[in-house]
Amino acid sequence: MTQAAYILFNVQPGMLEKVQIGLKEMKEVKEVYAVYGIYDLIVKIEFGTMDELKNQVLNNNIILEGVKNSMTMICVD
Repeated sequence: MTQAAYILFNVQPGMLEKVQIGLKEMKEVKEVYAVYGIYDLIVKIEFGTMDELKNQVLNNNIILEGVKNSMTMICVD
């Protein structure tokens, strides 16, 4: 069963485009938007298991390199 989550990212200065491009290349990522406000990016992802979410998406080197912090919200319905 496929699950969805939204991840909000704060990106290091000068790294927005690199992080955005890296996210768009990931098969789990369905939507990526740069936004104004407290966060810099909002991303919709789909995944099969919680391990997939953790290992393939959140531990991705492109993301770790350019992101200051993030907040993940897993959809329940």
